[in-house]
Amino acid sequence: DSYFRDWSALPEDERELKRTANHPRAVLWEHLIADVKCLREGQAIEIPPPGTRAFRRGDDPQKVVPEKLVIVEGHLIFSQEALRALLDIKLFLDVDTHERVLRRMLRNTSSGMSLKDAVAWYRRDVVPNYRVYTEPTSAYADLIVPFEGDVQVAVDVVANGVRRMIVDGKGFNR
Repeated sequence: DSYFRDWSALPEDERELKRTANHPRAVLWEHLIADVKCLREGQAIEIPPPGTRAFRRGDDPQKVVPEKLVIVEGHLIFSQEALRALLDIKLFLDVDTHERVLRRMLRNTSSGMSLKDAVAWYRRDVVPNYRVYTEPTSAYADLIVPFEGDVQVAVDVVANGVRRMIVDGKGFNR
């Protein structure tokens, strides 16, 4: 959520039509890519405060120092070739549709959105954009991890692979 565009400058009626967190235009790609490059080069960065749900950013950035392992997560990150090129391992979590719906409904209603508005938002924004901008990017993943049942084998494979990269010095800060 830290790299989502701030929609607060738009008039309210226009903002409600354009505001999204499910389309690549919602992300400040240049900022995100520049920050990942800085971390790879051993430089600290300041992550902007999250801004999507309130459509406006706060004022307190969070300082992040480079580590041996940096995780970049988000459902749109594989849509950008420049960002994919900076990632040593690309994982795609294949979450069941029903689980995605339920999580969003719980999140949105717990933050004050009515169920009716949450359903309308899901139908208008999430469903069409997921099919076009998120789901197809699984093709760029090094590993697709199913998010149901016993995933311990997948977790162990990923953990061992990451551990090996850190020990061999083949990840960030090479």
